[in-house]
Amino acid sequence: MAHDTTRQGRNPAPAARPADGVSTAWYNLPKMKTLVAFLVVVASAQSAAAQAADRYRGGWRTDDSDPHTYEFSIRGEQVRGIYCTLCSDATTLAFIDGKLDSEGMTFVVTHVQPDGRTAYQDRATARIEGDRLIVAGTSGAPRGGSFRRMLHRDSRGPDPLPGPVLWLPDATGKVATLAPLAPRGGGPARGAAAPPAGPPAGAGVAGAPGAAAAAPTAPGGRGAAAGPGGAGAATAGGAGRGWQQPGPWKNPLSADDVVGAWIGFGTGVNKQYFIFRRVGNRLRGMVCGRCDNPFTLAALDDIEIDGDTLRFKILHDGWGDAPVLPFDKWVTARIVANELRAVFETPKEAGGRGVTGVPPSGTGTTLIGPIPIEGTRGNDSRPAR
Repeated sequence: MAHDTTRQGRNPAPAARPADGVSTAWYNLPKMKTLVAFLVVVASAQSAAAQAADRYRGGWRTDDSDPHTYEFSIRGEQVRGIYCTLCSDATTLAFIDGKLDSEGMTFVVTHVQPDGRTAYQDRATARIEGDRLIVAGTSGAPRGGSFRRMLHRDSRGPDPLPGPVLWLPDATGKVATLAPLAPRGGGPARGAAAPPAGPPAGAGVAGAPGAAAAAPTAPGGRGAAAGPGGAGAATAGGAGRGWQQPGPWKNPLSADDVVGAWIGFGTGVNKQYFIFRRVGNRLRGMVCGRCDNPFTLAALDDIEIDGDTLRFKILHDGWGDAPVLPFDKWVTARIVANELRAVFETPKEAGGRGVTGVPPSGTGTTLIGPIPIEGTRGNDSRPAR
């Protein structure tokens, strides 16, 4: 009698489905195990992707002798951010768009003309080698050619704030915590408490990048000042009176009213620049203060104008005054008499009070401007210039 071998050895017959009313637990067990294994693989892949992003995200710079700064904001595989050379010189500001995968980053840097048209583009890749980020590509600038740049994290780290500051001090992607600023009179020098090894003391205590140490906190924030890391100071416009609005809000706002550099939070090298540029038919920007340290700058994006109100986000990736990284700080602003009056809000999921989006009235922070982009040409924040 011939034997049917098709269901023996390599091709066993599928398990018979149980009759109605009989427990199906044993029948579904293999499927459940397969599903659990699949979910574990997916979770592991997502975790690995997040860890890879943490290695790249945030700011990197070259040596002062040939300055190049890249700030990468990474959400999933999407990469955006800013590039600059002398970052307080807004004419050097350009914008990054690309993607992250298992091999590293591939991105384009768009350099723009004053009207937003593309002047030229750099096309580049980036990958981690040891404790350095290697950026290589081709510049579309006249006589640009190919380039290869070796970048590092800045050992000075971020400025201390009244609350803890998270930051990514090296290429491992491991988050460190900067100790809170001590009460006035006993505060550490800038960056002195930063792990894993405290960078050299700077020029005195800074309550936030470019802000006075005693600056009060505005609604929705944690730190002593706004800008890249602080929360927005509730500045006083007169002795005991608070801020007094100098006229009606500009309405409607246009891109021309916003483009340029707005200055606030002190004077000297630590003052903050909020820079807005046209990029095609939209606006993008950067905030820095001081402007030669990637840990005291951040990209500005998702910029919108609605009537008399300007809204945008500060993209915190490599550092920030929140219990998580990355996160976005939301800014709502109006303009009156060369003042950009702004409220800074941190989402609840990032440890803040939540985002209301309510435009400022009496409360908020004032920035002065706008200074034309060309008016910043030649600015140089490097200490050894």
